Amino acid sequence: MVSIWRIPLVLGCLIQIAHGIDLDVESTDSLKSAAKTIAHGMVSFYKGNETGQTPGLLPYPPDGYYWWQAGAMFGALISYWFNTGDTAYNAITSQAILFQVGDDIDFMPLNQTTSLGNDDQSFWAMTALSAAEYNFPSPDTPGAPSWLGLAQAVFNEQIQRWDSAKCNGGLRWQAVPTNKGFNYKNTISNGCLFNIAARLARYTNDQMYADWAVKIWNWIEAVGFVDSNYRVYDGSDADTYNCTNIDHNQWSYNNGILLNGAATMFNYTKGDPVWEHRTAGLLSSAKQIFFVDGGIMREGCENPPAIPCNQDQKSFKAYLARWMTVTSQLAPFTRPNITALLKTSAKAAAAQCNGGPSKSACGIQWDKNGTWDGTEGVGQSMSALETIIGALVTTDLKVPPPFTGSTGINPGGTSVSVPKAGKNRTATYVDTSVISTADKGGAWFMTILILFVGSVSIWFMCSM
Repeated sequence: MVSIWRIPLVLGCLIQIAHGIDLDVESTDSLKSAAKTIAHGMVSFYKGNETGQTPGLLPYPPDGYYWWQAGAMFGALISYWFNTGDTAYNAITSQAILFQVGDDIDFMPLNQTTSLGNDDQSFWAMTALSAAEYNFPSPDTPGAPSWLGLAQAVFNEQIQRWDSAKCNGGLRWQAVPTNKGFNYKNTISNGCLFNIAARLARYTNDQMYADWAVKIWNWIEAVGFVDSNYRVYDGSDADTYNCTNIDHNQWSYNNGILLNGAATMFNYTKGDPVWEHRTAGLLSSAKQIFFVDGGIMREGCENPPAIPCNQDQKSFKAYLARWMTVTSQLAPFTRPNITALLKTSAKAAAAQCNGGPSKSACGIQWDKNGTWDGTEGVGQSMSALETIIGALVTTDLKVPPPFTGSTGINPGGTSVSVPKAGKNRTATYVDTSVISTADKGGAWFMTILILFVGSVSIWFMCSM
């Protein structure tokens, strides 16, 4: 029988659980503690550092995590390390990035080509670029690539894929012609290249990258993926409609990728009013569309009658939060607005991180007064983590903005520049051509031979 004197204690525990993570958004200690709890939960879904598993991959199947989201997760862990000082996940992060660079050191591993999009390759490149910008420890393996060089390799390859034959330019979604979606040109693929170009310009102080950033932005705007009110749309079919039939769905990460790129160009150009206007316009649009109930971040797929968010979409808020955070540093005029939005969202996100066996699992819906929505996963955790890190950065003004190389605007970055990285690829797109008749014949012969040898072996063992 439970003593009546213990009832208040039990009720107190229940109330604490129901309240999720108690977050004081004005306290750096509280923000770091919350980030640590959520980072631990996020990494619990990762098995790539275990014996027999593949470094850099999240479970698929059964959980349905695509390759790009793993790259994004390690980007979050780099940001977590830089802003909290916690090195707990540095080793698995470095291991994962280096394992996924592929034979050509360009984030195109052969086992991913059947679903490889330009945006997928770019998310890994942006993680490497973050490693350069934050001085993430360089690998001590002899001959290992530099973080900056990895991003430069992807940039050099993707500008060769710029396709002027359809829609007067732009990247296609997919990097492999036989992949479903090769006909589609979208904001995220082009936005990623714009983002990488802008950040490389700022880091290296090389105008060539800036010129490409301007070219990509101009195309995105001209084709109508960004309208005059800075609403950002998903993309369009290039082959059938020549990008005239635009998908007007709006996703937070499409806005965020352009916002961060525009803020980077504002910073690189030392305050160009054109980039100031674009940065302000994108932030205003993001606030109107993705923040509700007094400033809580929400994705359009979270509530009925929308189709429920898929595994990818559950992570989109993470990227908007990440890129808003950096925007607040590179374009200081945005800081007051972004600070208010991220702190409100961080508090709401932490409040509902009370689910699962751990009683700290995070869902995707933050506007339910601290009620966990019953979902958990990498995307949900990453979204909460990046938002809380954003609140931390806007609270702790001593946190420096991303570094640049010695000739850039914020010297301190030490990653080695490799301007010609990635230029050894001869094909514009990955060659996944059909196996030749001779190859098929050889493969068929080997198959028959293996089956014959196997059958004889089984007969021999059974007859003993």
